[in-house]
Amino acid sequence: MKEIQTENREWINFAKGAAIILVVLYHSSLFLNDLGLAGSTPRLRLLLSYFPMPVFFFVAGLTARRMLTWNLKDLWRRRLLVLVYLYLLWSVIRVVFYLVVPHLRGTERSPTDLLNLVLLPVWPTSSYWFIWALAIFTLLAWLLRKLPISLQLLLAGVVAMLSTTPGVLDLDNVGWDRVAANFIFFITAVYFPHAIYRLAARVRVWHATVLVAAYVGLAVLLVPLHLSRVPGLILLESVVAVAMGVTLATLLVRVRWLNFMSTLGQYSFQIYLLHLFLVASALALLAPFAESPWLERAGNALPFLLAAIVLVASLYLAKLLRRFSFLWVSPFRKRQAKSVSRRAHSNGDPL
Repeated sequence: MKEIQTENREWINFAKGAAIILVVLYHSSLFLNDLGLAGSTPRLRLLLSYFPMPVFFFVAGLTARRMLTWNLKDLWRRRLLVLVYLYLLWSVIRVVFYLVVPHLRGTERSPTDLLNLVLLPVWPTSSYWFIWALAIFTLLAWLLRKLPISLQLLLAGVVAMLSTTPGVLDLDNVGWDRVAANFIFFITAVYFPHAIYRLAARVRVWHATVLVAAYVGLAVLLVPLHLSRVPGLILLESVVAVAMGVTLATLLVRVRWLNFMSTLGQYSFQIYLLHLFLVASALALLAPFAESPWLERAGNALPFLLAAIVLVASLYLAKLLRRFSFLWVSPFRKRQAKSVSRRAHSNGDPL
């Protein structure tokens, strides 16, 4: 009973709900910007990029500690196989989707490009780099498990600082760049889950106030003042973002009318997989009217409206498709598929 009282975990789904909202808003603005319909929200995207993915990887690491005790065969069977399967499956679904729906993003190589398909296992170019990165993080954490924890954190921190400083460690690939930037959050959570839970249980309103102020202050330095080239500043903003996210989620999860945030968090993984199909479809529908004055005037509001519609539609689509378990878990894990599927649907987590 004492352990339950000192480890607060209710905030997890709320934090994931907040993160998935920002991911959908980010992509809504990104896609609409290619039609000139994103208004002034492209600058907002810079702020959004510091929060969601560090939070998702941080949360994923909280339940990954036990994998360090497995042998390589168990690691593959129980963790890596499902990630590889889901990454390849949804990458193929994405290709099929774009054979039907026109790809209108001129800033991105065509998803149906044969070279992209061949290089997917080592050079992720789709939005599903997140699943690929989880597999890389899982393998990295297992391979490094015998090194001192302090050394692992130091190495991950240095790589994260270098990769988040523009022009220093730019790998020119969304997957590898995000792996370098976010491994520190995953590995920290892997080794200190119980300490994190206990700290979350002790947060107070003044903690949230300080962290929000710190986040806003750093954002001013990074965006309006263009100081992103200062080494470690972007990484510091992401660290503050994770702490702020956990703190706010711990406090706000108690607010009854915000229960929808936890619901979104429970389905965050499914929403992540589905939402870009809906955003791309909306882009195709809006493209013929892109030069309409009334749409251009609505540019500042359009990304928010599209994100809200896509979130609701993705949630209902996820519930509709949950009976098709092969979309969410590997069919090669027959003995565990039923329990994993139930957990995936309740937690929005592929693991």
